[in-house]
Amino acid sequence: MNIKEWKIELRRRAEAQRNGLTPTERSTKSARINELMLRRIDEVLESRTKLGRKPTIFTYMPIKSEVDITPIMESCWAREYRVLIPKVQPEQKLKLYEIRSYSDLEKGKYGIPEPAADTPQHSIDIRHIDVVLVPGLAFDSHLGRLGYGGGYYDRFMQQYVRSGYTKPYIIAGAFDAQIIQEVPMGLFDFRLDELITEARTIRAPKTTKST
Repeated sequence: MNIKEWKIELRRRAEAQRNGLTPTERSTKSARINELMLRRIDEVLESRTKLGRKPTIFTYMPIKSEVDITPIMESCWAREYRVLIPKVQPEQKLKLYEIRSYSDLEKGKYGIPEPAADTPQHSIDIRHIDVVLVPGLAFDSHLGRLGYGGGYYDRFMQQYVRSGYTKPYIIAGAFDAQIIQEVPMGLFDFRLDELITEARTIRAPKTTKST
């Protein structure tokens, strides 16, 4: 089995595992994950308020049985942080939009909320993104991430590599059931800085980006 086939099988298993949680379990665990994530995001962003600009977070709208991280977005609005949400473009890239309330969102493809067509487009310097929250189907203890197979986030992160920019702090919130023994990593796959579940937090040894 090659790495592509292995990832397909792991995605199938991981989604089944996540779907196996009851709505009550998902809600309770999501609340705990949000509590821990927000505390950590505040720690990271607090150290960046001296830069003379609003702290900026790049997040996403959860789908299907993912952890509901929308409370993170709401808390960031309350704190007057800059919140960015992606929209998939025809060229298979992510375009970021600043979202200031739910009124800036509309149902897109497959009914997934995305930035509305009339959302003002602001110039976004990716060097000013402080924290990125990334979705995923499975993760491992070495902070490997298994996405949905589109490669959107991998391509986005490659912009930092190609340009020589310092990457933002990358966090994923997931159910503990989503942690597997090993995520097969390809050449352009990236690792997280931190993984937070309802039961544990795994952080990369080097945490200088948060200071």
